[in-house]
Amino acid sequence: MALEVAAFRIIGKTFGSALRETTTVISVFLAAMAIGYWGGGRLVDRRPRPSTLVFTLFAAAATVLFVPWIDALLSARISASNLTMSAHAFLATTVLFAIPTVLLAATSPIAIRLFATTTGESGTNAGGISALSTSGSIAGSLITAFFLIDWLESISRTVIFVALGTGATALLVFFCAKSERATSVRTRAIFASVAAVLVIVLTAAFIRSTNLDRSLSEPMPGTKVLYVADSPYHRITVRDRGPFRELYFNRGEQSRMMRKDPNGPGLPYADSVHIAPLMRPDIRRVLMIGLGGGTLAKQFTHYYPNATMDVVEVDPMVAAVAQKYFAMTPGDRLRVHVGDGRTFLKRSSETWDLIILDVATANRYGDTLPPHMVTREFFEDISAHLTERGILHFHCAFWQSPIFTALQQTLITVFPSVLRTEGEFLASRLPLVLDREELAVRAKASPVAHFPTLQRSIANLTFERLPAKNAPILTDDYAPVDTLIYGSR
Repeated sequence: MALEVAAFRIIGKTFGSALRETTTVISVFLAAMAIGYWGGGRLVDRRPRPSTLVFTLFAAAATVLFVPWIDALLSARISASNLTMSAHAFLATTVLFAIPTVLLAATSPIAIRLFATTTGESGTNAGGISALSTSGSIAGSLITAFFLIDWLESISRTVIFVALGTGATALLVFFCAKSERATSVRTRAIFASVAAVLVIVLTAAFIRSTNLDRSLSEPMPGTKVLYVADSPYHRITVRDRGPFRELYFNRGEQSRMMRKDPNGPGLPYADSVHIAPLMRPDIRRVLMIGLGGGTLAKQFTHYYPNATMDVVEVDPMVAAVAQKYFAMTPGDRLRVHVGDGRTFLKRSSETWDLIILDVATANRYGDTLPPHMVTREFFEDISAHLTERGILHFHCAFWQSPIFTALQQTLITVFPSVLRTEGEFLASRLPLVLDREELAVRAKASPVAHFPTLQRSIANLTFERLPAKNAPILTDDYAPVDTLIYGSR
């Protein structure tokens, strides 16, 4: 079960974690377990010896051990292949996990047969081993999900830990079988201690090293990987490329920083967020949902001395990475809150002059938006937390897909005044005055005048509404985000 928990994350980082991917992982594991139970029973009937169990455990450990390297070698190639998207995760899960799962499942019938010394005790032995196996599965699932992944900060290292644990179990069975005639409690305790020490030493010396994850990364030419780790939400990669430092979640770029100018321009879309302070220079309190590398958090506290910022980030590892690798320093004017943005608003009674939503995530189709953060009900929560002259800035990279129109339709049900510019929305309860010439003049005199795409964003500002044909109003009851972005696949 520990391997299955890891499988969800390994498949998810390349192919997404939507319903089809989770179903695929479960189905492949169940099919492989069924084959393993059948094959293990056949094998032990032909070779009812402890060596059969030892061999099966060692084989399982070896095949599990190679999963991270096979993943690095094949998953990206499968994702880029011409196979239908529904086949991608199935093929990858089968290649990576079918054989290890068959071998691990085979150990149960082998153990039952070996411990069944008499026919009269076979039911008791089978029930006891099944109960022990199920208890181990529960413990493995909980320990992996709630401790191992966070402790090791890596799915790859978690898989290797499982492989080493399986190998240690095989060694324990081997030595106990060799001393079967004089098996005392003391002897078994010694063997168990040796196996435990072996796992601990190997883990401390090797598994905790992030060098493994870097070696499994596939950086582009001219790049240097600085950090790779798996959080509860993403595979996080930090790398240097030319003059830039880049942050990736899974395979998508989330943030960019010029190493010589940490407070300077980042990804092009970020420049447009400075339109709101140009429109309403009295902005003082800012809330941003979605931190990334902290580009906007740094810019607002650096270029606007009177501004304070609250940032809500659901992933604590992202917050730590932004501080360590992207020169983001929390303080009195920059407070970072770890949690879900919508939950944060529900629990807060504060108001802000500007609320920035930058909440892109990823699933099987690629980059997407969290469905619970695009709905009318969520925008109503935001409206309640804006000051009278407050502005919402919503970043939506999918401005050439139907989701953009649906977002516009949804926003205007809550905010009387809605502007758009390429992939950005600005919304307010009070009228937003659109004077591009005045905004352009203010931009030239602002501290962010050197940001390369700011003037273009101003030039593209418009109140014009897109044709609303077949664009639904997004609600908590119905928000088909992926269908609107990518269509039916």
